[in-house]
Amino acid sequence: MSDFCLTTDTSCDVFRNELDEKQIPWIPLSFTIDGVTYDDDFSSDDRYADFYDKIKSGAMPTTSQINVFNHEEFFEKVIANGAKNIIHLTLSGGLSNTVNSARTAAQNVTEKHPDCKIYILDTFSATQGHRYVLDEAVKLRDGGVSVQDAYNELETLASKVHHWIVVDDLMHLKRGGRVSGASAYIGSLLNIKPVLIINSEGKLAVVKKAKGTLKAYQYVMEMIKEHAEDLDNLVIYLADADANDKVEEMKKLIKEAYPAADVRVGWIGPVIGAHTGSGTLGIVFKGKKRLDNK
Repeated sequence: MSDFCLTTDTSCDVFRNELDEKQIPWIPLSFTIDGVTYDDDFSSDDRYADFYDKIKSGAMPTTSQINVFNHEEFFEKVIANGAKNIIHLTLSGGLSNTVNSARTAAQNVTEKHPDCKIYILDTFSATQGHRYVLDEAVKLRDGGVSVQDAYNELETLASKVHHWIVVDDLMHLKRGGRVSGASAYIGSLLNIKPVLIINSEGKLAVVKKAKGTLKAYQYVMEMIKEHAEDLDNLVIYLADADANDKVEEMKKLIKEAYPAADVRVGWIGPVIGAHTGSGTLGIVFKGKKRLDNK
């Protein structure tokens, strides 16, 4: 019997019907595109592909955090369904203030329900990194691990999940105001592919500017070798922003170096894809510790 209810926001990019099947209540993040705001409630490849088609047509989505009120409503429903202990996983606090809204809401709700506890876990992650933590949380829940022990273990795991992100579309970054026009044009002409990480504070940091996609992926392979905690039992999540050819290229490199590696592929959803654009690839694995690069 499980000691806790596991909940999450949708930064994890697991199809929402799969979350329902796994009995994981979820609260959607949201995004606005072409003047219309949508819940991030995708349960099919077609929904993700349609989002990236709009980006490739020039749309510039925006995102917003989940506010305190919506978190309170969500936690109240979970408690009304019988939960006493809740572990709630959130998008990195270094990328969004959603985690702080969740913490405020949890405090407000547990004041009304003193027999309940809500543990807010900042995953320091996004998309398939968040999914990595969530998948481990499911194992702990289903294995009957106590809520406190599970929270402690997940907190440690979150500090070790590496995200290496290769950005393809510099012009999307320019349109979003994240790089200057000159940097985008010159970088595109020179075929520069920035490599970013999510650092120990859960924030994005540029660590490499590679000349071409292959050089970027070869650099990431070096980082896997240097930083992965267990190369003999390597689990890698590839985060795909409508970049199937790049996924296959990276998967080939991984399998050539580590034939026994467990390589799992999932989407980069609209909350992160709004900022990266299409063609981006994320490589996620458990490392010895997060890097401190600013």
